[in-house]
Amino acid sequence: MKHILLCSVMLGLATAPAMAAPHTAAPAPAPTAAATYPMTTFMGSWTVRAEVPAFTVAGNKAVGPAARLLVNVPEVYAANIGESRFSLAQKTGSSWSGTQNGTTMTMTLISPNAGHILITNTNGHQVDVPLYRNDP
Repeated sequence: MKHILLCSVMLGLATAPAMAAPHTAAPAPAPTAAATYPMTTFMGSWTVRAEVPAFTVAGNKAVGPAARLLVNVPEVYAANIGESRFSLAQKTGSSWSGTQNGTTMTMTLISPNAGHILITNTNGHQVDVPLYRNDP
């Protein structure tokens, strides 16, 4: 019994200085700049899983505002959204977007090997597809 009382007193003394210290907020992490990826990083084969047909992304040879990513949509998705190809223009350093017949596709890279495609229609229908590089 004497040992339990002694341990609880020691534990209380050990935590008391920490509890008495003034509380200071941890510094907020510095905001990180959005990553910028070159056009070639977007190009290639992208899929959700290996057994699902891939989105194929190619680029034209133009530079600057005339540069375009040409995206072939797999039949599985094209049947639902009504479009099988999109031409995307650069929106930000990590995002390209394009609209065709009232349907907008936006492709965003999270890393060089992971991305995200969001397809929206004017009627409010959305297809949200997480993608992973599928190049051999």
